[in-house]
Formats: sequence, C-alpha cells, structure tokens
Amino acid sequence: MTTGLARTSLRSRPAAAAGVFSALVLSATVITACAAVLFSATGGPRSRQGDELALMGMGFTLVTVYLSVFVTGQVTALAVAQRQRETALLRTVGAGPWQIRRMVAAEALLTAVPALPVGYGLGVLLAHWWFGAMVDQGLVPEGVRLTVGPLPALVAAGVLTVTSLLGGLLAAQRAARSRPSVALGEAAGPAGGVTVVRVLLAVGALAGAVALSSAVVAGPADRVGERIPLLLLLYLVAVGLAGPVLGRVGCALLAVPFRLFGAPGVLAVANSRARARRLSAAITPVTLVVAFTLAKLGATAGRADPSWTDLFATALYAGFAGLAAANTLVMLVLERRREIALLRLVGAGAGQLLRMVLLEGVIVSGTSLVLGAAVATAALAPLDGTGGATAPSGLPAEVLAALAGVVVLLVLLSSVLPSVRLLTVRPTTGATA
Repeated sequence: MTTGLARTSLRSRPAAAAGVFSALVLSATVITACAAVLFSATGGPRSRQGDELALMGMGFTLVTVYLSVFVTGQVTALAVAQRQRETALLRTVGAGPWQIRRMVAAEALLTAVPALPVGYGLGVLLAHWWFGAMVDQGLVPEGVRLTVGPLPALVAAGVLTVTSLLGGLLAAQRAARSRPSVALGEAAGPAGGVTVVRVLLAVGALAGAVALSSAVVAGPADRVGERIPLLLLLYLVAVGLAGPVLGRVGCALLAVPFRLFGAPGVLAVANSRARARRLSAAITPVTLVVAFTLAKLGATAGRADPSWTDLFATALYAGFAGLAAANTLVMLVLERRREIALLRLVGAGAGQLLRMVLLEGVIVSGTSLVLGAAVATAALAPLDGTGGATAPSGLPAEVLAALAGVVVLLVLLSSVLPSVRLLTVRPTTGATA
C-alpha cells in the first residue's frame, strides 16, 4: 500500500518528481566522475605525481559529495513540501504518521533508483573526458589508467539514498506529527511563518561557523584552505534556515522602487512576502552558486599561478551549483500553475504576469548576490592574513560584473521560460489543477 501511495503521489506532481530526478542525476554524475578519478589514482603505482593526483581526486570527491548533500536534501525537501496538501488529505482520511514517513521514504527510493544508472552513465563520460584532459596537461603519471568500476556507483548510491531520505523525512515531519485538521489548515494557506526551532537552528549554524572560523585562524596556517568548504556549508545552512526572514528583508528594501512598475511590481513584492518559504527555497541555491564561485575565484586569485585544475574546479563547482539552482527555480515556477491561472481569470494579462515573474526574479537574484558575497567574504576571512585568498571585494570589477550578469540571466531564464509554458494552459484548466 505504501509503495502504491508513493507512486500515485509522484504521478500527481510530475514537475516536482522530474525536478528531484534531475537533481539526483546531476549529483550522481559529478560524484561518479570524481570518485572514478580518485580510485584510479590510488590504484596506480606510487609516485609523487600520483599522490598529488590522488589528493586532487579526494578534494574533488569531498566537495562534490558535500554539494550533493546540500542540493539533493533541499530539492527533495522542496518536493515533499509541495505535496503538503496531499499529505494533509491523507492524514484527514486516516493515514498515520508512520505511513506518511514510509510513503516519503518509498518516494525517495523510487526516484533515486532510476536516477543512479543514468547519472552513472553520464559520470563515466565526464570521467573519460576529464581524465583525457588531465593526460594532455601532463597531470597523470605513467602507469595510471582510468578505471571506472562499481565503487563510484556505490559512493553515488549512498549519497543519493541517504540525502534524499533525510531531506524528505525532515520535510514530512511536521505534517506527519500534526493533527489532521491542523495539517490541512497549514496546507491551505501560504507557509510564510518562521518557527522558533528554525530560528534557533539558524543561529546555531551561524555560531558554529564563527567558532570554526576562529579555530581555523588559531590553527596551522597550511590547513586553513581545507576548512573553507565546511565554513561555506555552515554559513549556507544558516542562510537556508533564515531564508524566509532574509527574503522579507529583500522585499522590504525593494517595495518602494517596485511600485514604479505598477501592478506587476506590487504583485511581485506581495507574492514574495506571502510565500516567504518559497522565496527562501529560490534564494538558497542561487546564494550557493554565488558563494561557491566567489570563494573559488578568491582562492584562485590568491595564487601566483592558477593551474588548469583550479580553473576546471571553478567551472565544475559553479556549473553543478548553477544547474541545481536552475532546476529548483523551474520546480518553484511550475508549482504555481493554479496561482497563475487564477490571476488570469480575474483579469491579469500575460504581459503583466511575465513582468511580475521578472520582478520576482530580480528580488531572488539581488538578494542572492548580496548574501552570496557576504557568505564568501566570511568564509575566506581566515585566509586574509595568509595571503592565500582575495576577498570578493578585491576581485576585478569585470569578473564581479560577469558573475552578477550570469546569475541574473540564470534566474530570469529559469523563471520566465516555465512561466511561458504555464501561460499556454487554459485558465479554467489550470485553476482546477
């Protein structure tokens, strides 16, 4: 029965299911490629160059696993939250908390199982291209050959299964434990409130990041760079938890200038304020893109001779985070099918709705750029005294402008294109979805 409910739930929200599947495939791809390079390097003959290749593979694997945990957990939690109404109805007709949890677990497995072989196949292709490029750069010692066996698949399977299960179960926890009438009431209205537990967790993550930063400064100088990814993670977790509050702050700052755009501007601010958690779900992955890109660029700029590996790492991490952010934004827009249809039924034109979505994208991209720069600056602070990194404010203006342009373009395209798709649906059909 649980598996049947899970299949029905996935079919009822194909856009959400496709979004989770895409995120899992993306994660499996990069993890497979990085793990394949790592295991190939450690399986070859020992040499100094081989040890350097193994360390590089280990670094890439750890960072991609950490990014995958963040991305997969958030996307899965978002998909479960989008099905809050269905979950509440199940509770109303007698489903117990344990049945809801089992259904969410079954959904996670039903999505992860088909995503793994697809991601593994793409990861093999990426690993071969990457390894060939490193051979051309002279980074691979004699006797080391790329071998992609079952170990990368096992690593990817473990990460995908654990993170999707945890993300889904944590998101379903509130609905599973609430009384049926309370769960249905929460599903009926916009979820914009911030619980005390969420605030405390955000403060705890921020305090942990500050404490770790102090410990890194006091520790060995040659180990500082190894702690930067963990610092980024803690700051990003704090941003994700405090996202609804930070989103409202961004809305408040833009409320007055957005009135110049008339009804679309007013609607954009009102929607973002009312759906603060949806806004938070959009801001967090884009902040991840900005923070990781600026941190990597800052660390690379602090070196006298950035290598091919540094440039490839920047492209890989930024590309991974960017695709994950675009995937999340598309999921969030496609969720608004009924909302868009109702606005059209009360007289809103297609042009007005597209301008509203564009302005909402400005709120997301602007807030994310500010938060991402703040996170990168805080994460790189321990390297300031060592000369091993350049703060985001010290990067060339053209680099910062290019990053801002790419982020704004990413957000707007990921928001407008699915909105155009929603506008092709008849309002009477969309309103009853």
